[in-house]
Amino acid sequence: MPTTNDPDGTPQHVNKEHRALTNAITETQGLHANDEHQSAYSIIFEADPNGTDKDFFYLKNNEEQLLIINKIRMSTPTLSIDVDIKLGVTGTPTSGTGVTPANNMAGSGKVLDVACEYRDEDLALTGGTVVDTLYINKDYVGEQEFDYPNGLILPENQALVFNCVGVDPTADINCVVFCYLHE
Repeated sequence: MPTTNDPDGTPQHVNKEHRALTNAITETQGLHANDEHQSAYSIIFEADPNGTDKDFFYLKNNEEQLLIINKIRMSTPTLSIDVDIKLGVTGTPTSGTGVTPANNMAGSGKVLDVACEYRDEDLALTGGTVVDTLYINKDYVGEQEFDYPNGLILPENQALVFNCVGVDPTADINCVVFCYLHE
């Protein structure tokens, strides 16, 4: 019967329940993307949507690889707000300010090929599907973190927006989006 062996030829140990015993080192996909491929990024911006039902952040993936968002941090100083995340939006952003994602590997010159904009008004995009609504509590001390263990995934040429719903925050929403390319 074939066995699984370690590099020196010793067969792997199996317990009474027929389970392999092993020591493993694990790492997140984001860490692997950063450490091995220098393809993990953070996008930092602040925007005041100046109303409700306003698209204030736009991100479109122009890379062939999947762009995976694994964490979002947000805070607002004045009013508690709701922010919808919509995937699959279409159109061209109106008068946005470009944001360059920062590579999370010190010294790396690798650049993420995306269209990334924010605006202190409506970017005026259409369509899309709401995949999450973030409740940003003004009384929370610090930035609220939202993890996406399954990832918010943008294939090539797909986009998302953050849309302020319900209440106009009357001040900047501070945001950090953490993402990486799946190699």
